[in-house]
Amino acid sequence: MSRFAGRIILASQNKIGMTKTNFLSFQKRFIKIAGFFLPLRQPNTLQKQLIRVDNLFENLSRLYFDKPSKIKKLQKEIKNWQPEFFEKETFFSLSGYLYYLTEDFAQAKKFFLHALNLNPSNFDNWYDLAFALRHLGEERTSRGILFNFDHAIYYYSYFGFKNANYKKIKKMISAIQEKSDE
Repeated sequence: MSRFAGRIILASQNKIGMTKTNFLSFQKRFIKIAGFFLPLRQPNTLQKQLIRVDNLFENLSRLYFDKPSKIKKLQKEIKNWQPEFFEKETFFSLSGYLYYLTEDFAQAKKFFLHALNLNPSNFDNWYDLAFALRHLGEERTSRGILFNFDHAIYYYSYFGFKNANYKKIKKMISAIQEKSDE
């Protein structure tokens, strides 16, 4: 990691209360295993493009295909990492991706739901949840999210959901779909 990149990340981490030591320690362990720097989760709101704005999943996917044992090692290691050591949305997204890549879609869904609850206006969180649901056979809810995500984001905030469980979100998506089918 370059000194410049480290300063930028540390400056943003200090805003959320992480100590310099915790973050550097975590980042060094991550780089040692994965071979690349862990970026913070980038916000991807509807005002931006409807494509991924961070490359974490892409980098982890490449690592999975090149060196699948490293994904398993990260998956074991992350159980020891505490979300309060770094930005929680990044922690939950990273955890979700690791489980997704190893085809444990139920665990991926759980972590993506946590990320979504932390930042429901981030399109990537909805996108990630939708694909985990697709693999779990929940086609209708997955499609409801993918084809009505703008309504999902709006109504999630409108109804003041905080830490919504999956049943609430599924019910909301179902209602959105029914309205769009009319």
